[in-house]
Amino acid sequence: MAAQTLVEFALISPVVLIMIGATVDLGRGVLIYTMLQGTSRDMARQASLSYYSGSNTLPPNCTALTTPCSLSPLLNVAHQADPLGMSVVYQDSSGISSPPSYGTFVANANPLLPGTITLTAGTNASTVYVFVYELDSTAGNPNPRWSCPTCAAVNGAAVRTSGHQVVVVDLKVKWMPVLTTLLGIPSVITFDSQSVQRLEY
Repeated sequence: MAAQTLVEFALISPVVLIMIGATVDLGRGVLIYTMLQGTSRDMARQASLSYYSGSNTLPPNCTALTTPCSLSPLLNVAHQADPLGMSVVYQDSSGISSPPSYGTFVANANPLLPGTITLTAGTNASTVYVFVYELDSTAGNPNPRWSCPTCAAVNGAAVRTSGHQVVVVDLKVKWMPVLTTLLGIPSVITFDSQSVQRLEY
């Protein structure tokens, strides 16, 4: 009888363990995606404020007021992913009309609607890649407009321009489920969350 029980357990336990692992993996995936959605909304909401028009990585200019505000740099919002073991990557662009080097951008057929961003080869799993850009309806202004400090002499120092333009925050994460890795089936799922806000100035 004991031998029969051991045989039955040996047959059933792998299935049970796989089901438990799949449930845990699924829960973690949902948690990461939910976090990504909340983070992109929070970042877009802050990016729409004039305080954040100067930089995505430096403290907002309200910290220079007589009574300084307590707001932190826009990029700090993305670090909500830190407790989940994620690292955050953000780079300013090398050209005001080009995305950071870790992504490619394809404009929407309507240039005033968000485009499509794809992560380039070589990007890492468990990493939040941050894309922030402005869609500008003003004739003659760069559209889209990416943060490019080296372009300041030609295009102005501000990351975003006034005129109630649209700011887009796009966050992407390559997530590798643990279970598939353990089973020798390496697979990567890309989570994406995009939020859009109109500038309040």
